[in-house]
Amino acid sequence: MDAELYRIWQALHRRAVLGEALTDAEQSIYDIGCRELDAEERLDGDLIRLRELRTDINVAESEQRRLREHEAELDQQIKALEGSLDQRTRQLLGVTS
Repeated sequence: MDAELYRIWQALHRRAVLGEALTDAEQSIYDIGCRELDAEERLDGDLIRLRELRTDINVAESEQRRLREHEAELDQQIKALEGSLDQRTRQLLGVTS
């Protein structure tokens, strides 16, 4: 799609996204532009790299879950320790609850 056609399509796209009704001719041009842009999209083709990235994401998500669980455990330990403090020490440390 050349720059001029893209400019026209983009204006139609903005109107469509905002919920404005397009005429039949505009809708046809818009649909053709959508199909043309979809056809231009290409997958990088580096599937090995994409798989590596997916694995990295899964590892990071697992680590994040582990850290959240550890944080919850630490929060429980903190509450238990704070609960064992006498009133004066709690006041000096600014412990509430």
